[in-house]
Amino acid sequence: MSDIARELTTSAPLAGPSDAEVRGGVAPGADVPGVDPRATGTDGPDTSVDEAPRRPVRDLLSAAARRPGVVASLLFLALLVGWVLVPEVFAPTDPIAVVGDSLAPPSGAHWFGTDLNGRDVYARVVHGARLSLVAGVVAVTISLVVGGLLGMAAGFLGGVVDAVISRATEVIVSIPGLLLSLALISVLGFGVEKVAIAVGIAGIPGFVRIARSETLRIVNLPYMDAATASGTRRLVGILTHVVPNASGAIAAVAGIDLGGAVLSIAALSFLGFGAVPPTPEWGSQINEGRTYVASAWWWSLFPALVAGLTVLSVNRISRGFGTREAR
Repeated sequence: MSDIARELTTSAPLAGPSDAEVRGGVAPGADVPGVDPRATGTDGPDTSVDEAPRRPVRDLLSAAARRPGVVASLLFLALLVGWVLVPEVFAPTDPIAVVGDSLAPPSGAHWFGTDLNGRDVYARVVHGARLSLVAGVVAVTISLVVGGLLGMAAGFLGGVVDAVISRATEVIVSIPGLLLSLALISVLGFGVEKVAIAVGIAGIPGFVRIARSETLRIVNLPYMDAATASGTRRLVGILTHVVPNASGAIAAVAGIDLGGAVLSIAALSFLGFGAVPPTPEWGSQINEGRTYVASAWWWSLFPALVAGLTVLSVNRISRGFGTREAR
C-alpha cells in the first residue's frame, strides 16, 4: 500500500480546468471546436472590415450626373474663358473685315451668318466676349471692394458710422440701378470703361447690405467677444475674423451680380452708351441687327443668346455655391 501511495505522489498532476475555463473563457492559444481561429482575430491582422476602395473618377461622374445644370454651366463658362483669352483660336476670322455677302444666313462657312456689311457674326460674338465679360468683372470688382468695405465697417463699428452708411445706402437703393447708371454715364461720358464704372457704382448698395448683415452676425459670435476681450484692434478683427467668415456669402452674391452686370452693360451698349462700332460687343451687335430681325434674325439672335446663356450659367453656379455655404 505504501508503494502505491508513493507512486501517486511522484507522478505528474492531472490537468484540470484553468482559471479562464472556470470563468467561462478560453485559455490563450486554445482551439475552440467549430470555430475558425482566423475569425477570432487572434491569428494575424484583423481583416474583417475592409476599407472601401476609393474611386475618384466614379465619384466625380456620379456628382456630375446629379447636377447636370452645374456641369453644363461650367463647360459653357470654360468656353467663354477661352474666347476671352485666345479668341483667335476659336474664331481666326477678322471680326471687322468683310468676309462674305451681305446678310448671308448661317452656313458651314459662316456659322452665325453675316451682318449688313458682310462681317462674320460668329467672329464678332467670340471677339466681343472679351469686352463684355471684362467690363462685367470690372463692374463687380468695384461693387465688391467698395460695398464690402463699407458694409463691414458699418456692421463692425456701429454707432454714427453705421447710421450714416445705412441711410446713404437706402437713398441710393431708392433709385433704379439702370437709371442711376444712365445718370452716372451722363457725367462720366460714353465708352465701355465708363459704363463698367457706372454699373459698378450702382451695384454698391447691394454689397453694403449683405456685408453689413454678415458682419453683424459674426460680431455676436463668442470668439469675437474673446478677441475683443483680449485686446484685438478693430481693424485687425475685421481682417482676421470678419473678412474670412463673410467671404462665402459675399462671393455668392458677387457671382449673381456678375450676371446682372453683364446684362446691364449689354443693355447700356444696346442704347448706344457702350462700344463704338465697328468694335465687337454683344449689346451693340444686338442694337445693330434689331432693324433686320424679320429678314436677318441671326444678326441679333446669336449675340443675345450667348449673353443670356452667360447670365444663366453664372447665376446657376452662384446659386449652387450659395447653397453649399448655407449648409
